[in-house]
Order: sequence, then structure tokens, then C-alpha cells
Amino acid sequence: MNANTFDIAGLYTSEQGRLRRLIRRLVGNKTTTDDLVHQAFVKLLAAADGGNIDNCPAYLRTTARNLALNHLRDLKRHAEIGVSDAELHAIPDLQPSPEMTVVYRCELRRVLQAVASLPPKRREVFVLNKFEGLSYDEIAARLGVSRNTVISHIVIALADLDRKIGSK
Repeated sequence: MNANTFDIAGLYTSEQGRLRRLIRRLVGNKTTTDDLVHQAFVKLLAAADGGNIDNCPAYLRTTARNLALNHLRDLKRHAEIGVSDAELHAIPDLQPSPEMTVVYRCELRRVLQAVASLPPKRREVFVLNKFEGLSYDEIAARLGVSRNTVISHIVIALADLDRKIGSK
């Protein structure tokens, strides 16, 4: 049966009460029940446009039941966990204090200045590896140098940065 050969309004009138009772027994919530009944009819219309449905009421009941069970499964999967106020306050705050944020920003600024002071080729190799995550082989291919040259640049850059940052 396709969407043109059955009366959707008549089908809605005759079946929506049964579908509501079925879904309401399963989910226990009126708003969710209404949503799922409407979803069942939307699925019926989509299925009817794509092919034949021999028994629309049976199709609706099966679809409604499956939608309700999927809804319950989703609720269980995303269920809230009850936590008392005391337990909630016992959870440590992992956010840095404003003072530590300032310290971290100053340290970051020092590191970035030290990286910027590296010779251009060494800085490029270091940034590609440490900031952009490229492998030695990828950097070598990109820059047209050997893998050992890349490793050498990284080792020297790390030593330079250790001297510049570690000495302050």
C-alpha cells in the first residue's frame, strides 16, 4: 500500500488511541508518548512512499513498540547518576586558580619566545614535529632533507630551548 491509497487521517483517528496506550504503558510519560505516536506515523508515511505495506495497523504497532523500546534503551544509556551535595563538594576542582593561569601564560610566553628565537630551519623542523605532530619521516619528505637531518635539528633545538628556558 502506498501513501496515495490509504486515508492517513482515518488511520490516525482509528489507531492513535491504541498506539498511545501501548506506548504509555512502556514509557509512562505523556509528552514522550505523544512524540513517539507521531514518529510512528511519520515512519509509516516514509515506508508507504518507498514500498508496499500490507497491514498498516500492524506496522504502526510494531513501529510504535520499537520506538518506545529504543527510547527506554536511550534513557538507560544516558541515565543520571545521583550524587549528594557532600559528594559533589568532595570532587576536587581541576581548574587552575587565576594565579596559576597567569603563571602558565607567562611560562607559555617564555617557551614561545624561545622557540621563535631558534634559527629558521631548526624552528621549522621543531614546530612541525612538536606542535603539528608530524613524524621525522614526514618532515624529511616535506622539507627535502634526510631523516637524520631532521633528528639533528630536533636534538639541537631541544638543547637550545633547555638552555634558554632552564636558565631563567
